[in-house]
Amino acid sequence: MSNVKHISYYTNVTTQWSRELGTKPTEAQLSLAHVFGRPGKQSLAVALALRDGGVTGAQIKLASSLFDGKATPQLNHMRDLIKARMFTREAVPGAYAITLAPKGQQFVDLHGAKAAEKLADKASDKPAKKAKPAKAKGETVTITEAAPEAVNVPVIETPAEQPAA
Repeated sequence: MSNVKHISYYTNVTTQWSRELGTKPTEAQLSLAHVFGRPGKQSLAVALALRDGGVTGAQIKLASSLFDGKATPQLNHMRDLIKARMFTREAVPGAYAITLAPKGQQFVDLHGAKAAEKLADKASDKPAKKAKPAKAKGETVTITEAAPEAVNVPVIETPAEQPAA
């Protein structure tokens, strides 16, 4: 099994991280969230709820706006996992805080390695992005005309039309 960096799916979020969001989720929290679902806003919300102190609704909206520009609440997946008894909700006022339940630990033990391999395969299947040449700002290009005799233009001769017989 290759080493998957789960945090790499959220580079646009982590590079713009602000103080209002609290602490960044760890690699372990993100990898645990990814066992229960694919990378995205829902898994990010689960990982944020796994932090000490959990996550507020405003923090979920702010993090989801950093992900794709849309500040939408991402609670469906987390609520489904709590309802399925994979996680238990902790009593933290004003925040969503969850911990892994015994049933969830069994699921991780059975499916954790498979989920990590699946993510590694998806990451390796993506074609490498080609680097675009950097455009220099303020650079001007001067075009000058060359003398007609200096230009080497091949002359293509076409056969003369034959008169109709």
